[in-house]
Amino acid sequence: MAVGFSIAKADLDTRAGQLATSLRDDLFNCAKFCDLLNDTSIFANDAALTALGYTSGEVTLLRASFTDLKSLYSISHAGTLPGGPNDFWFNAKHLSGVV
Repeated sequence: MAVGFSIAKADLDTRAGQLATSLRDDLFNCAKFCDLLNDTSIFANDAALTALGYTSGEVTLLRASFTDLKSLYSISHAGTLPGGPNDFWFNAKHLSGVV
């Protein structure tokens, strides 16, 4: 007697497709968020973010996190080559809280 969800080829195909498109979409969204943070018509400088309530250190962490993730997006699309070993999650891991 089987308990829980069954596993069939269609289940694996669906999950593989979901994971691949989710990662693709999430990296794209990270790149666009980085662009937003660097758009000087919205955030002229770090002071614009500190005016929203971020500390100077938080602004640095936020920008560094999404700069790294945008780099990962670019590398994943053959836009750039890695300049050497890089922990692209070094800064971003501080944004995730308790996981």
